[in-house]
Amino acid sequence: MNDSYVRTVLDDVPSSELGIVYSHEHLIIQGGLGVMKKNDLRLDSVDKAVSEIEDCKRFGAKTFVDCMPLDSGRNPAALVEIAEKTETHIIATTGFHKPMYYDDLHWIYHYSIDQIVELLIQECTLGMDKHSYNGPLVERLPAKAGILKGASDYNSIKPVSIKLFEAIALAHLETGVPILTHTEHGTCGMEQIELLSKYGVDPENVIICHMDRNPDLFVHEELAQTGCYIEYDNATRVKYHPISETVDMITGLIEAGYGDKVLLGTDFALRSYWKAYGGGPGMAYLLESFIPRLRQHGLSDHLISNILTNNPQQAFSVRRLIKEQKYTGISELSDATFL
Repeated sequence: MNDSYVRTVLDDVPSSELGIVYSHEHLIIQGGLGVMKKNDLRLDSVDKAVSEIEDCKRFGAKTFVDCMPLDSGRNPAALVEIAEKTETHIIATTGFHKPMYYDDLHWIYHYSIDQIVELLIQECTLGMDKHSYNGPLVERLPAKAGILKGASDYNSIKPVSIKLFEAIALAHLETGVPILTHTEHGTCGMEQIELLSKYGVDPENVIICHMDRNPDLFVHEELAQTGCYIEYDNATRVKYHPISETVDMITGLIEAGYGDKVLLGTDFALRSYWKAYGGGPGMAYLLESFIPRLRQHGLSDHLISNILTNNPQQAFSVRRLIKEQKYTGISELSDATFL
């Protein structure tokens, strides 16, 4: 895959140039129902995001995947500014969060599947809407989304989320942009894979997130067997479980033969987690403290390099259609194939 590439907010870049990747972050959250309900979610400072990233760069970080999707606090223009100021690669997200981020009059409930698919395709191929489709006018930026996101709730996938998973699946089949998902407490990962597969998505193009919130290695191995990527981002959340459990899950997946399916991030979507906002432990914790913990547990530099660099190169690559195919409707997308 020497010609593989990743879509960042500044440009498409060869996958080999990503370097060390933070695979699940939230650099900016400005507005939206989430912030209205919980002020700790308000990450509204470009300067503070720059400060956190610069701290991570001291340990070699080069790429950050911002996972805030449509109309839930995403600010594409701010992501461009952060990328330019820090000279890092930032991958932005289009798609959707769980229903609690949208009121019951939101367009996700009323637009047709075809309409939503077209909106997602445009974000990936033409440029993201400056206002993240919170309407009514669209001001499209040159910056494109490099991830499609879907989300489920605790032990359930609501009807509107099923609709949105179908939309992101079909947008993926048209654009080749990979899919990343939110699981609530690590539940419904397999159900997400089954749903996406139903619409023709290869699990190898899917990243299932927050799985260390459900520290059941059997479940993780079952998911990895499908070919999807398993993303861990709770290594500092001792309020949920000790850090040793995340270490054990990573080493367990490696021992089971799935080391090439592991990704790491921090998912620090609260200002109380950021040093720049006066909290902690700060995003640099991942490289400064957790990676040394993995080394002490016996992981070689080669295995760690796979998790931080080689695996993300594959996971976040945009797939090329084997045969050029113009999007003409949902029914014609299900048989699309990717290199």
